[in-house]
Amino acid sequence: MVGALVLSGVLFFLTYTLTRSNLRDREGELGLSNQLIAETLASVRASLILATVITVLVGFMLGIVSSERVVRPLAGAAEAARAIADGRLDTRLEPTDDPDLNALTDSFNAMVARLQDRVERDARFASDVSHELRSPLMTLAASVEVMVSRRDELPERGQAALDLLVADVARFSGLVEDLLEISRYDAGAVRLTRDELQIGEFVRQAVLASSMPRTAISINERCTDIRIHGDRRRLARVVANLIDNARTHGGGTISVHVCPAEDSASHVWIVVEDRGEGVSTSDRERIFERFSRGAGSSKRGTSEGAGLGLALVREHVRLHAGRVWVEPRHDGTTGARFVVELPCESSRSPQSHVVTPVSS
Repeated sequence: MVGALVLSGVLFFLTYTLTRSNLRDREGELGLSNQLIAETLASVRASLILATVITVLVGFMLGIVSSERVVRPLAGAAEAARAIADGRLDTRLEPTDDPDLNALTDSFNAMVARLQDRVERDARFASDVSHELRSPLMTLAASVEVMVSRRDELPERGQAALDLLVADVARFSGLVEDLLEISRYDAGAVRLTRDELQIGEFVRQAVLASSMPRTAISINERCTDIRIHGDRRRLARVVANLIDNARTHGGGTISVHVCPAEDSASHVWIVVEDRGEGVSTSDRERIFERFSRGAGSSKRGTSEGAGLGLALVREHVRLHAGRVWVEPRHDGTTGARFVVELPCESSRSPQSHVVTPVSS
């Protein structure tokens, strides 16, 4: 449009100037009056202005068409890149009639195909390794059980070694199960068995089945009739993993709270708080990644866990259309506050906010 405007302006100036100069020079030869010359120049000026407007509009329309033709493939590529970033690795760009753009499309599709192949190969590797480890692990666990049954017959040093072996076998078994669960997510083979769960009673049962069954629980009175639809086993695993994480990194003092979400009437929160060192701002997202235990893990017991517990928490919660995050405690005490937000439904209107502590 700018180019059309500049070109029209130059042509307007040259045409009008030359026409006026020519008429003035041949005024006597042609016998033209000043009035006729002025009318002629006015007509020429109006014609040139109209031509300028038409040229600018045509240039504007051509600019829109050309820019859309150029930007459209780039917009498609950007949308495809966002889809791939969200995990949809089967996304591909459609071929076009432009040979230059086809070169970009072919390169992009080839890159995504290699990426998809690599991700699928890594997922298959983790799954295959986990399956292969289960058989010898079961044999080892059975052998350890036999030794445990005759523990009293072992010398003191043998009993200490057996205790270490039992702990490592249990840890190894948990790691294999976590790897299998992760591989199911990567393969898209996870299927939820949804049940209607009363949130308060469900959390009580999940805490009782965890590694710290005597953890203090507080349930907001407004959550009495709140129900969620979810997979009981996987949501119980979420609570258990958060309690295990707090036990390992939180100094042993843990509390669990169930309350309505502060910013949504259609969601409920399950909050697990500890009194550990807390989680730094830079680690608050990274600790939910696989095999990540945060920058302070070396100070907080690296002997336990392989960094898959919180990754599984995020995957389980995401399957239930929820979200999970970590933040500092709200009471000013040092520690971490893990919040699980899940969609819910209630059979009665909300009441006043009352917290009822329940010790399990």
